[in-house]
Amino acid sequence: MGKHDHSDKHLDHEGSSRRVQAIRRMRRIQRMRRERHTRRLATAGLITAVTTGAVLAAVTGQVSEAKADRATESFDLTQVSWPADTVVEETAVQRDTAQSALDLGVDAEADKQALDEAQAEAQAEAERVAAEEAAAAEAQAEAEAAKPDWVSPSDDHISSTFGQRWGRLHAGVDFANELGEPIVAVGDGTVTYAGWMAGYGNLVVIDHGNGVETAYGHGSEILVDVGEDTDPGEEVLLTGNTGNSTGPHLHFEVRIDGEQVDPLPWLEEQGVVPAENDED
Repeated sequence: MGKHDHSDKHLDHEGSSRRVQAIRRMRRIQRMRRERHTRRLATAGLITAVTTGAVLAAVTGQVSEAKADRATESFDLTQVSWPADTVVEETAVQRDTAQSALDLGVDAEADKQALDEAQAEAQAEAERVAAEEAAAAEAQAEAEAAKPDWVSPSDDHISSTFGQRWGRLHAGVDFANELGEPIVAVGDGTVTYAGWMAGYGNLVVIDHGNGVETAYGHGSEILVDVGEDTDPGEEVLLTGNTGNSTGPHLHFEVRIDGEQVDPLPWLEEQGVVPAENDED
């Protein structure tokens, strides 16, 4: 009986030991599960912290790398707060940007309007200048049309006519110009002689075409060169007293095919009436 009791106690002890071991294994398993769960939470917290830091950096543009590192190390999500001041500042910047864009639009419209006005003024000015140029060209054309083909070489009166004088031919007419007064070409032509010639003194000869030439003598100064074209009324000589002359005057000749003719009838044929002859 006593031996049996000892065996029962031994069995009870072994059963208790097995239960203790089982409880210990269960607690160890639970502890390992808690550790794995804690590691998973820590990993999730790390990911969340890093992601949150990246988002905040993108929104504000001001989160530094050091702050991100501290957030990652601490895993303390309770420290993350919405940057209200930064959001207000960003909102103000966006408002100012929008206002600047609006102002730029207004300025662009004003610049376009100013450019349009400047272009309109330039166009108006160009049209005005073109109109003035056209009017000037028309006036010049009218003046050219109104300009006579032939004029008198002098407005002074005639002091000597064509014909015999002192036993020889006086082959032209003399105009009683004062010394230095201008003498003009009687029509379009080309200067064929400009220089000194015996008897004539300073002489200018102009070829008018169709065999017609005119000559201007006794000048004090020649104003044209050989080969120069002349217009009716263009100054070619200044009155003088050179050559065979008894005083300042213009000696004027007309030559047809090289022959000297009376200038007065020829001028009248061209519609030119010189001043009255006072030779008599």
